Amino acid sequence: MARGIDRLIHLLLRERLGDQTPPDLSSSILDAIDGKQAPVHQLPTARQAFQPWMGVAAGIAVCAALALGVSAWLVSKPPENAPITADGNQVRVIPSEQEQANRMSPEPSGSGYPAPQRDPVPHNETKEPDEPKTEHQVEQPPAPEPEPKAPAPEKDPVVEEPPRPEPEPQPEVQPEPKPPEPETDPVVEQPPQPEPEPQRPPSETQPSTTVKLASVVYAPDKARLEFRNNSEDKWADLQQKEVTAGMQLRARRPVALELDDGARVYFDGEILLAGNNEKFDLTIEDESVYFDVYGSKREFVVRRGDAVLNFRDAELLAEKSGLRMQVSCLGGEVTVGDVTLKAGWTASLSDKGLSREKFQGDRGRYNPLVASMDQTFVLMREELNRDAISRVYFGDWNDGVVRGQGEGDEKDFGIELSNEIVLQERAYLRMRVRINGDQKGLNIGFGSGEEEDWRYFQSHHGEVQPGEWTIVRVPLSVLMDDGDKKKIWPGAKLHKFQIVLWDKKDASVDVDWFEVGIEPEWAGKENGETNDNKENK
Repeated sequence: MARGIDRLIHLLLRERLGDQTPPDLSSSILDAIDGKQAPVHQLPTARQAFQPWMGVAAGIAVCAALALGVSAWLVSKPPENAPITADGNQVRVIPSEQEQANRMSPEPSGSGYPAPQRDPVPHNETKEPDEPKTEHQVEQPPAPEPEPKAPAPEKDPVVEEPPRPEPEPQPEVQPEPKPPEPETDPVVEQPPQPEPEPQRPPSETQPSTTVKLASVVYAPDKARLEFRNNSEDKWADLQQKEVTAGMQLRARRPVALELDDGARVYFDGEILLAGNNEKFDLTIEDESVYFDVYGSKREFVVRRGDAVLNFRDAELLAEKSGLRMQVSCLGGEVTVGDVTLKAGWTASLSDKGLSREKFQGDRGRYNPLVASMDQTFVLMREELNRDAISRVYFGDWNDGVVRGQGEGDEKDFGIELSNEIVLQERAYLRMRVRINGDQKGLNIGFGSGEEEDWRYFQSHHGEVQPGEWTIVRVPLSVLMDDGDKKKIWPGAKLHKFQIVLWDKKDASVDVDWFEVGIEPEWAGKENGETNDNKENK
């Protein structure tokens, strides 16, 4: 009896939970009736029909219905820790048939394990094979949850809920575009202003940043000498004599600059000056520059484009020659790399050095700038070339240099001038000499035959150091007649030049060139001081 009730409950659960229905046997029953007449049974009366077991079965059925309702409510209620989908719905987990049976079966007392499932079929009845389970009854393994969204909940076969509308996809929030930054206005934007330097007390003197390089000693009115301190300034007339480093000078006629050591630089056109007390740097483009820097201890630099020439203690002409610079050595020596130019030689200078050397003799002085300066400042100049050999009466000529020995009647060097000179005011003698073996200096003198008695005007100079080439510059106003002790006078006619050494033993003097020139009227006149007084100090 108990087994029959259990089977009935089990079948009811299958129909309710498993959505299974018993097979429809109506067709087979009708076929059997059609085949033969079914026996007529007389229905029992109500008293006969009602049996006590029917009441018990009815009670059990009521209990089963109540249990079924409770089970359905429990199944439909979602657990507290049920997973929630992305749209806010809870995932409903469907228990399997075995789990439902285990929940309905009581656990034996004293045991922590669920009671084993009993076969509801009685032993005296043949066990029917289990009907195939539907896809809803087969227990499926839990699918892995994809990232980042949780798996969609499975449809509840017991209690179906109406489908919830899917939330409309929200448009992605696009970041607001940043407004373009305004471009900086190069006109409006001002550069940072440097902090003003602290002012020094009035008692302290500000150091001078300008470097004096030379002074203007000759600038005719037609030259229109102008200057500016940088290429952005306007040209202005140069009213002062001093020129400083960084100046740009421009002149339409030849101008003469003199350094504090007596070296001179002549130019026409436009030049740029730089340097300091140890170096004089000059840049040209289309101009000619004539350097007469004998005896100067400075280093001289002349530039044109990529061509750069460094030299010392020489007489030199630099001028343009196409894209190069033409260099003519008028006195002394100029060396660049392995090439050395001596007096009378010229060459082309580029960034690779000197090239195309050739001998030109005294033709270098035919240059308009050099000729103009010679005409302005020089009364006569003797280069001691081949044409001077016949006029040398004391000394031996060799390649433009005359050597005089200290022998005989105290005449070491003597030459007759090519043209007689009429002495003028502010006249001077300048020459390049080298003394060998004499520690007492030399005497220079000029002979004059204007009067019946021959006169010799001389002057002694003991500061000339032996063993090196030296530029000697002497104002002729200091010459004196050794006999009458009378100074030379303007208008005297000079026709001979001599050099006498005081020490005659193993001594000699070499003469490269000499000239007689005239100082400008303003040369050497500072604070009322004349050039003659300056030279005699």
